[in-house]
Amino acid sequence: MSGHSKWSNIKNKKAANDKVKGSIFTKMAKGITIAVKKGGGVGDPNQNFSLRLAIDKARAVNMPKENIDRAIDKGLGKGGAELAELTIEVFAPDGIMAILEVVTDSRNRTVAEIRTLIEKHGGRMGEPGGVMYLFDHCGIVHTPEKITDEMELTMIDLGMTDMVSEDDGSTIIYTSAESMHSVIKYLHEQGITAGGTIGYRPKVTVELADSSRVEAFLEIISEYEDVQEVYANLG
Repeated sequence: MSGHSKWSNIKNKKAANDKVKGSIFTKMAKGITIAVKKGGGVGDPNQNFSLRLAIDKARAVNMPKENIDRAIDKGLGKGGAELAELTIEVFAPDGIMAILEVVTDSRNRTVAEIRTLIEKHGGRMGEPGGVMYLFDHCGIVHTPEKITDEMELTMIDLGMTDMVSEDDGSTIIYTSAESMHSVIKYLHEQGITAGGTIGYRPKVTVELADSSRVEAFLEIISEYEDVQEVYANLG
């Protein structure tokens, strides 16, 4: 698929290494806190679907329950600095474009540090809109299981726009941003394990003969503590 990013596969595979890094819990905690705030201050995952997905991601990396509860409390206003969400557009090395989703308690500090990190490793920060037009804002659903033809037809009716089967037997399902929750709910009702996020998919990907330089760049950026997600058009 032209818009199926190689980087999405790379970052999924490196998640196993992230599990042993303390920074991954910090990233997960920020995601949970933001999900509570965006959900109108609802701290019950049964009533806040975005929070439920954030908790599922945290549990997948073995985040302790007390850390999860503390992040929920922070979202409810029980201590901690106010968090802000940022979207940063990036011109990466070798003609690759990227979008960073960032959560921070200090906008100016984080932007300055990310800019320095990007420039140090051969990229530059773009102006708003300079990269965004190359991506679709959409729901991205991951499941380790295969999807039947019948389920595929139902998900199309629910708002699925595309589906990609991976070599390891897992499936990535793309939906409209508004339909992601409905698609995940349907999969859960069918007994299918699935989680997802509202993110960005490249409209067209760029193939490189040697992608090692840009892969290293994207990995360095993704490991910065305040960066929640990195989307790139590396094909």
